[in-house]
Amino acid sequence: MRVGTAWQDITPSRPLAVQGQMHRRVAQRTHDPLTVNAAAFQTDGPPVAVVSCDLLWLSGESVREAQGECEKRFGIPAHSVLIACTHTHVAPCTQKLLFGEVDEEFMRSLREAIVGVVGRALDDLEDAELYAGAGWLQQMGFNRRGLHKDGRADMYHGSWNADFAGVEGPRDGEVPVLFARRPGGDVKLVVSSFSSHPNSLEGEQFYSADFPGAVRAFLRRNLGEGLGVVYLTGAAGNTAPSQLEDNPRCETPWRGEEGWKRSGLYLGSEILEVIAGTLKPMNDPALCVAGGVVPIPMRPWPESFDPEKFQPGGARDYYVQSRADWPRMLREESPVQVRLNVLRMGEAAICTNPAELYVEHGLLIKQLSPARVTLIAQLCDGYVGYVPTRQAFKRGGYSTWPAPSSKLAENAGDFMVEATRKLMEAAFSDQPSAVSKSERPAEESRS
Repeated sequence: MRVGTAWQDITPSRPLAVQGQMHRRVAQRTHDPLTVNAAAFQTDGPPVAVVSCDLLWLSGESVREAQGECEKRFGIPAHSVLIACTHTHVAPCTQKLLFGEVDEEFMRSLREAIVGVVGRALDDLEDAELYAGAGWLQQMGFNRRGLHKDGRADMYHGSWNADFAGVEGPRDGEVPVLFARRPGGDVKLVVSSFSSHPNSLEGEQFYSADFPGAVRAFLRRNLGEGLGVVYLTGAAGNTAPSQLEDNPRCETPWRGEEGWKRSGLYLGSEILEVIAGTLKPMNDPALCVAGGVVPIPMRPWPESFDPEKFQPGGARDYYVQSRADWPRMLREESPVQVRLNVLRMGEAAICTNPAELYVEHGLLIKQLSPARVTLIAQLCDGYVGYVPTRQAFKRGGYSTWPAPSSKLAENAGDFMVEATRKLMEAAFSDQPSAVSKSERPAEESRS
């Protein structure tokens, strides 16, 4: 296989609104760089590119513009350019969601940066050996939905509360890693995935890649500053760096400046251990991407949810506005076109989705996967909001409340898992080249 990599700093040089909270924030300085990171792969057919952006999210329209420009300039098929966001909460606004203004000058420079790193990664293609392995973390990526004794669930309701009754669901501590070595043995590229909200620094007013940036810096200190690092956020809609169980004092060792540093060391060290312990490269790894679209309807506004219950402020304003706009959204935006992909590289697979996918769905995709090592990449090829489990909808709480950031039908996760299973089946068929150049439509959802 031929492998190429490139990256570019996209940190604004001026204060811009940053996105990811229920209030407006403006970055006043840079904590650590925001970057766009690309990896390119090629065997006998067209190349495939995987791009990771240090952003909260990107709209489907923005992604398609960048993909189309890549096809126009470089001849790489648009659907073979997979563009994901890490979901840092301290990066410039890219969509008119939540609070803050989108800066069009930044968006133009961002699109050019994405296209540019794809082009440089393609220019950098050279023979390499591809490896895949997986490690495990006992900490980080905790389930962030805590249960009340009456059965309700709330984000970050932990054991420091008298009525805490445990967490709603599981976590996924797996650390799947793809990496490539040059013929001389040097590691050229690392692609990794982990299922946690990267929000150790979420409420700040500066620019930061959050802990994915700390992981990249750690890996480059150990493997060389020329190392390509593509960090993908796994199914993390309900996981985060806050431990709710067995924590009566509400300690937060994985948050703030120390949590940022600790996360880079802890996750980065596990990735290094996987690289050091994975001794055999893949033999003749097949390369193909199977992609499809699942049209999933929006859910009706639930009569039981009244946003007037919130105290005056950002959250109340957001949900009141959402309720007012819901009829238009149902009329003009439903069903939502949900783009899914499975990129096969030999014995490994990267399964992408454009959602904040609950970890239960990601675990099921991994369970169904025919790959030896499976990476999940959420917030890829656009943004369609949270995709909770049916159980979560019954218990309520943030991410189940209706809004542009949580709008799909309650069974959306079931359809996405099943469609991804079919794409994995296609990618791992006996004729992988048959899907490397085609768009395979996923099964349509039914309300």
